Amino acid sequence: MLAGVILAILAALLVYRLLSTAVETSAEAPEVTTMPVIVALQDIPLRTVIEEDMVAVRDMPVDFVPSDAAVDLNDVVGKMALTDIKEGEVVLLSRVETPTNITRDIALTIPEGQVVIALPAQDLLSRVGMIKPGDRVDIMFSLLFGDGPDKTVTINALQNVTIQAVVVSPTLEAGIEEGAPMSTREAAILVAVDPQDALVLKYLLDAGAVLDFALRPPDDESAPFVEPVDLIYMEDIYDFQTPEDNAPAPTTEPAVP
Repeated sequence: MLAGVILAILAALLVYRLLSTAVETSAEAPEVTTMPVIVALQDIPLRTVIEEDMVAVRDMPVDFVPSDAAVDLNDVVGKMALTDIKEGEVVLLSRVETPTNITRDIALTIPEGQVVIALPAQDLLSRVGMIKPGDRVDIMFSLLFGDGPDKTVTINALQNVTIQAVVVSPTLEAGIEEGAPMSTREAAILVAVDPQDALVLKYLLDAGAVLDFALRPPDDESAPFVEPVDLIYMEDIYDFQTPEDNAPAPTTEPAVP
């Protein structure tokens, strides 16, 4: 019994000593300094324009924060991802870019097997600021074949094309106010297309065709058949005739001597 009592006392003393040591160690441990960083809440694929619900502010020990980590939501929201960003990853400033300021980095965002071609931002949707990177559009042209308005043909040249970037001309970028009209801010709309489609677009532009974009819903990937429209098509659809159609046919009778 005496031996048991002695062992119990020794065990109690040992536990007390261990607890005291742990408390002293905890008290002496330095406080960990943290700082806010921007972390991805979901996987953000390459070329995605980052929205506010995709990222959040999280505290991280200073020693583990990368040197170019984004620390403010304004540093990343509205920017385009130049690489795939994984869920939980710290967003780096070097991996995002302003969609209207992509120059040399645009090559990193071109899908495999495609090329980027620049289209003039002169249509009405572009000029009022409705075209943004990531939008899906149809590209329409009106081209004049011959003389007279009745020779105009309008075609839906390409469907479901993704806008790669809206590029600001370096000569216009400085001093441009936020919300300024598109016509004073953007010089070109960049789209990625197949090489053959790029030649089609170049031909139409070189031929002087009038360009317009038709904006699609974000999830619309359909490619319905669209019939070209000319004067004959309009006459058939709306059941009207032009004055030339009503003109009497020229006579083929021989002239009276």
